[in-house]
Amino acid sequence: MKIDVRLDLQRNYSKVTEKLFVTGNEGYWSNLDRQENERLNDAVQKMDIRKAVKAEFPDLYNIIFSPKRQAGIELLNLSGSERCVDYGCMWGALTISLAKRCGYVLGVDQTLDSLRFLDKRIKDEKLDNIDLLCTDLKKLDNFRDCFDIAVVNGVLEWIAEEGAIELKNYFGRHQPKRYTGNPGQQQLSFLKDVYKNLSINGKLYLAIENRFDFKMFFGCPDPHANLPFVSFLPRRIANWLSYIKLGRPYINWLYSFSGIKEMLSKAGFTKIDLYMCFPDYRYPERIIPYSGSLKNFNPTIALVNEKGQKPLRRLLARLGEIIIFNKLRLKCLAPSVIAIAHK
Repeated sequence: MKIDVRLDLQRNYSKVTEKLFVTGNEGYWSNLDRQENERLNDAVQKMDIRKAVKAEFPDLYNIIFSPKRQAGIELLNLSGSERCVDYGCMWGALTISLAKRCGYVLGVDQTLDSLRFLDKRIKDEKLDNIDLLCTDLKKLDNFRDCFDIAVVNGVLEWIAEEGAIELKNYFGRHQPKRYTGNPGQQQLSFLKDVYKNLSINGKLYLAIENRFDFKMFFGCPDPHANLPFVSFLPRRIANWLSYIKLGRPYINWLYSFSGIKEMLSKAGFTKIDLYMCFPDYRYPERIIPYSGSLKNFNPTIALVNEKGQKPLRRLLARLGEIIIFNKLRLKCLAPSVIAIAHK
């Protein structure tokens, strides 16, 4: 029998607001530093939340509000009554979308500042079917057999990360750091917990970059470490390069399509449907079944960037899309993976 999540939160955790709860296992992972997060949360209390983001941090507007962010959710074929959990929900790019399509959503994140922002967003959207829990994602083991849908969107690659991360001060910066455990084993352990928290016919939505994204072979830096080639190189060599450049090992492990399927199978999932995502899973414009055809593929990388410029790198990337996917039809080199896995 499924527990009443809202009642469990009220009984077992400390309440910050009507919908926000903390466990004592909080952490910090954010694109913003703590002072910036404080500034953002102050701003959203004084004005419309979208206006506040545009005024204070316009570069984050699409990350938080772009309708493209939610395109992959359609793959879940939601009925409207599901109970969902969004692991690593941050500012609610998918949490809000899920709440408008489902019966209930629990948004989980380790960063209280992000959840304070999302709490205000929920109030502005007048949504009553969302609760928020601030905790370590690797310690969420008390909701067994509870959820019909689990979302792990851009989270798996960060599971092995330890300590507070202010991304702008960490991304590609030399900061010596030690880690415990094997990243792959920690990722698998996390997915096993996600599996256990799903109900009998539950489904997982997992989105992540492809380890063999074609752009990586042309020197495009890994989107987590900001180092070229490390995503597809053997782990030991990637570690060596990361130690030299960053003073720490490479722990943001990515996987190929077959690698994701194997890991999900080890976690307990049975039927696993894979999709190629272009230009990436963050702002998907085209989602194609991995079992499908690329015969009529059209490029998705725009020639003009956000500043109206036409850099040579974009032209080469667009040509690469045409040659690799339309002509050669090399599915294994698609930029991102979306997996819908059934319990």
